Amino acid sequence: MAHPIDIYLINLDRRPDRLARVKSRLDQLDLPFIRFSAIDGREPTAPIAKAQHRKFIINQKKRPVAGELACAASHIEVWKLFLQSKADYALILEDDIEISENLNHFLQEYLNHSQMDFLNISSRAPYNAEESNINKIIPPGILNRPSIFDYKLRSQWRKIEWRRTWRIFKIHPLQSGGIICECDPAPALGSGYVISRRAAEAFLKISKNIYFPIDIIWRFSSGSLRQGFLATPLVFQTNADTDIPGRFDQGRIRFIYRILRPLLKSRRLRRRIDVIRLYGISSH
Repeated sequence: MAHPIDIYLINLDRRPDRLARVKSRLDQLDLPFIRFSAIDGREPTAPIAKAQHRKFIINQKKRPVAGELACAASHIEVWKLFLQSKADYALILEDDIEISENLNHFLQEYLNHSQMDFLNISSRAPYNAEESNINKIIPPGILNRPSIFDYKLRSQWRKIEWRRTWRIFKIHPLQSGGIICECDPAPALGSGYVISRRAAEAFLKISKNIYFPIDIIWRFSSGSLRQGFLATPLVFQTNADTDIPGRFDQGRIRFIYRILRPLLKSRRLRRRIDVIRLYGISSH
């Protein structure tokens, strides 16, 4: 590969079953990886990530739990390891996944041609950007989001986006098959993603006291980071079981937080300004 990539697998010591399954698949694809012993939220002294609890509740409508902050700490430590390496990119995988047989071919092409800083290869939700939809809706050769003055084509393009504020700015067809959608905001889910060194540095800057789950940190990162997702994911979360109990179904937040939410919820202003600088006001 022209530009080297390190592959990291985040795996809890108490989940050798997951390690064996993912290792078998990566070996089959001839993809060597580095196992990172995940920080375990069940351990009372685990070095979990720091969180702004009140701001977290206001923004996410739930409180952070130990397993969630341990997961965040694991990703943060992997970013640090990546920056200590000589690789240009890192593919970061969680262990509750299935992997497409096309992953190896995709990585070879991606590393040779990519200008992206973050690419989610495990989710496209909530975008309506399946490859069949893109090919059906967007005319051939139209790879950039139409300007506000091209109303007809713009209305067609919006059919692959979501709620007008979730925008796809560019489409990158791959020779090996598949389509990269350059967008903002990028989909959640940290089961599988590729980051550049610039992205790792940016994520680390805002990870010192988080107020959001780690799998949406890219939505709040500043800097001119090109972000996107694969229209056809190559990594799939199994959802068979979870090592983060209590993350969901916490009930309604306290009344005072519901009052404060419209006033104090983060609006991602820094990121939005950077996106305008990247793509121009007419693309919004």
